[in-house]
Amino acid sequence: MIPGNPKRIHPFLFAAIFFVAAGCNNPRSISTPDAQKKNKPAAKEDPRFLFLSDIHLNTTSNTTAYGSDTGMELWANFLNKADSVLRSDNPPRFVVYTGDLPAHYSCSPSCYLPPEKRATHNQNLKVILTGLRNLADKYNIPLFYMPGNNDGLAGDYYSFADEQQQTPFSLVPDTKNPYPALNILPGSAKAPCLVSNPHPTMGYYSARPVEGLRLISMNTIIYNSGFQAVDGTNQQTDGDAQMLWLASQLAEARAQNEKVYIAMHIPPGTDAYSGNSMWVKLPGQITSWLNIFLSLTTIYENTISGILYGHTHMDELRRLYDSTGTRITEVAISCPGVTPQHYNNPGFKTVTYDAASKELMDFTTHYTTPTATSWGNSSYSFRSTFSGKPGVSLFQQLSNMPLTDVTHTLNNIFTVKNGLPTYNIQTGIEVKWNQ
Repeated sequence: MIPGNPKRIHPFLFAAIFFVAAGCNNPRSISTPDAQKKNKPAAKEDPRFLFLSDIHLNTTSNTTAYGSDTGMELWANFLNKADSVLRSDNPPRFVVYTGDLPAHYSCSPSCYLPPEKRATHNQNLKVILTGLRNLADKYNIPLFYMPGNNDGLAGDYYSFADEQQQTPFSLVPDTKNPYPALNILPGSAKAPCLVSNPHPTMGYYSARPVEGLRLISMNTIIYNSGFQAVDGTNQQTDGDAQMLWLASQLAEARAQNEKVYIAMHIPPGTDAYSGNSMWVKLPGQITSWLNIFLSLTTIYENTISGILYGHTHMDELRRLYDSTGTRITEVAISCPGVTPQHYNNPGFKTVTYDAASKELMDFTTHYTTPTATSWGNSSYSFRSTFSGKPGVSLFQQLSNMPLTDVTHTLNNIFTVKNGLPTYNIQTGIEVKWNQ
């Protein structure tokens, strides 16, 4: 717990963050294409990971249509397609799932689900968590999960733990191979392993998927204006504690010469659809969580090699800026939803990264239509869509493009190839400090 007024970020938080980060605000260091090639392993292709998000499974429906959640037939098609990716000649090294497991439900008059009305919600959670576990176990591949706003037992935007300190993982107990990190080496410091899991009921932790890489899994539902705690905590203390932990994890990773991916459900910045901020600034806060996060991504830009998120259901990206609002320090990429609930095509990604620098080099989005009898082989890559060059990272490519060019190109894939967006997506691309 952080002492002080619960309605403001305590000065200790900001001071502590800059204490652990002092002297490390150098511009991001990018290796040249030639240097990257020299560091590449002998494998035919760059290593890659499987990137999933927003399945939103509805176990009460077999079929799926645009505007609805994932029915059982699409769920089966997805599992078959993911299985084919995992058994390919270049199998992913690990899986990242950035939240939102069960179907949506009516939030009238409230999104809160009392215990006696959680049966369907819990069944959706149980089936999808079991299905993902079975898929990961089949190939003994590490799978890392981070909380989505729909995943709490008490309902949409509620705390990860409910009134009884139960989480979605309580529905699928497995002491030998427990969530949030499946198929790791228990009690080991050798990858794949957990590194830090200070508050399991809060849903944030860090792990080492492969040697030299730390995956920092955040629970960013805490930072949304809709967040409600039923687990005996409060939004201010939870949010502050997570930011302090994030700062310590980044400092530790840098000290150990590890690269970092930060993964989350709700990204920082503006929701392009609504125009609202994704992360709240609470009344009386001296420094917002957004500004603290952006200060950390600036300080540790040489350590952070990728930022991953879900929530929007679309195939989008975000560029994060330093405090001047003129220099891009990080690029974040989303994973589209398997659900076509936002009138997107169902999709997921495989993401390739450089073996040495861990920089994200390319992604392939695998997509289908909701009514297809099988997932099929439709796909597109970042490199082909953005005219990327071999050996040039996503960060290098996107940080040098004019905003108008990024927006124009992103328009073509935003709905996962289900037509152009119906609103201006440009407002969701740039992530800058708020006042």
